[in-house]
Amino acid sequence: MNTVEVKPLYRVSVLAVGFARMWRGWKVVLPVIVVNALLQSLLILLGVLPYLTLAFVLVAVVSFMILVKAYNFVAAAMLEAAVGPVNVRAVYDNLWSRYWVLLAWSVGLGVVVFIGLSLYVVPGFLVLALTPYLLLAVVDGERNPLAVNFRTIGARWGRWLITAVLMGVVLFVAWFFAALDGFFITGAPATFVGWLVLGFIATWFLSAWALIYRSVNPR
Repeated sequence: MNTVEVKPLYRVSVLAVGFARMWRGWKVVLPVIVVNALLQSLLILLGVLPYLTLAFVLVAVVSFMILVKAYNFVAAAMLEAAVGPVNVRAVYDNLWSRYWVLLAWSVGLGVVVFIGLSLYVVPGFLVLALTPYLLLAVVDGERNPLAVNFRTIGARWGRWLITAVLMGVVLFVAWFFAALDGFFITGAPATFVGWLVLGFIATWFLSAWALIYRSVNPR
């Protein structure tokens, strides 16, 4: 699909419109967020310590694969929610063929982010800020998702910048409350609550990015 500019699917605030549109996909989003939070909590119950052992590596791999699949479902739903009603059956039926490609791109992106964070916190977050449409393009079936990502940023660079900054503020506030969650609630319950909150925030953000993405990359 070639990138072409069309009328934006939002007005003043893409985050406000994204928050409203995300509920179009609640039949997909709600069970996926809950199941992901539950599975991530169950992995914590295994009691595997964060040391470089085979058990820890296996748990980390399983956790990552579950997270990528959850992203797969939510991103597909938000791409549909950006432009109209969400076809739940289509979302569930048409995603497994793209999962392994998405997993490969997610691993690659994760490695680059990890390298950036190991240097300093800013490079890691800069990588994330510069690739908001990358995995969306993968889910959308684009052959060159990296090129689509940067073309989309170029087409809506002002909206991209404002949205990225506002999301950074939201994440900072969420990090503060996550610290409180970890202080008052511990163990698997804290993990469950944390993943629930993170799931809804991630869905909101994906909905906003999907609006910008679809305004440049129509179906």
